Amino acid sequence: MSQLASYEHQTAIFNPEAFTWPVHVIGLGGIGSALILPLAKLGLQSELHLWDHDPIIEPHNIPAQMVYRAKDIGKPKANTAAEIVRDYCDPQCRVIPHAEKVTEKSPLSGVVISGVDSMASRKAIWSAVQFNAKVPLYMDGRMGGEEIALLTLNPSDLDAGTFYTGWLFDDKDGAQLPCAARTVIHPPVVLAGHIIAQLTRFARQLETARYIGVNTKETQLINQKGITHVKATRRPGRPSLPFFGQGRRSRR
Repeated sequence: MSQLASYEHQTAIFNPEAFTWPVHVIGLGGIGSALILPLAKLGLQSELHLWDHDPIIEPHNIPAQMVYRAKDIGKPKANTAAEIVRDYCDPQCRVIPHAEKVTEKSPLSGVVISGVDSMASRKAIWSAVQFNAKVPLYMDGRMGGEEIALLTLNPSDLDAGTFYTGWLFDDKDGAQLPCAARTVIHPPVVLAGHIIAQLTRFARQLETARYIGVNTKETQLINQKGITHVKATRRPGRPSLPFFGQGRRSRR
C-alpha cells in the first residue's frame, strides 16, 4: 500500500486542505514549465489547469523549459506537461490539459497565472479575467533574458486594473533580444518562486505585492514600493525593460 505525502510542516504557510480554488497556468514554456512542479509540491487538491496551444515540444525548448526531457521532443506540450506533473500531484488534484489558446470566452476561474510570450496573448487573457467574479487573483509573469517581472492583482479591482492596463502595449513596442540571449534556465526558476510566494500569501489572506521585478544578472530586486535590494537603476512605472514586451520571437 503506497503512502500519501504529509504537508504538516507547511500548513502555517500553505494548507492544501483549506485551499479550494482551481489554478490555471497559461503558457507552459519557460515560466509555466518551471511553475507546475512547485504548484504540485504545494499539495494542491483542487484542479490544476494547464494551457498551451503549441502543437509540439521542440529541441530549443529542452534547455530552458524545466519539465521537458529530450525524449519528449515532438510530443504535444500541454498533454505532456500534464502527464509529467500528475506524478507529483496529490491524488485528489485533477490535472486538466488545454491544448488551445485562451480567449475572452475561455472558462477561467480561481487563480489565473499567465506565463505567455506575447502581449497579444496577455491582452486576450486580461479580457477573460477582468471583472470576472470567479477570478480573485491574477498573476502575470514576464521574462526576457536574465530579467523577470511579476504583476499580481485582483482583476476586479478598479485601481489595480488601471495599473495593469498600463503594462499592456503592442508586441511591436517590445525590445527584441539577441537570439542567443533570450532565455536560460535560472530566471524562470526565480520567477516561479516569487509566484508561489504570492500564492501562499493570497491563501493566508495577506497582502500581495502588485509588482516585483528582478534582474538576476545584477542581483537586483524591485517591488511596487521601490528597490528592496541593491541599487535602483529603473523605477517600476511605465514598462521599459525587455521582458515587458519581449516580442513574438522571444521564447517563454
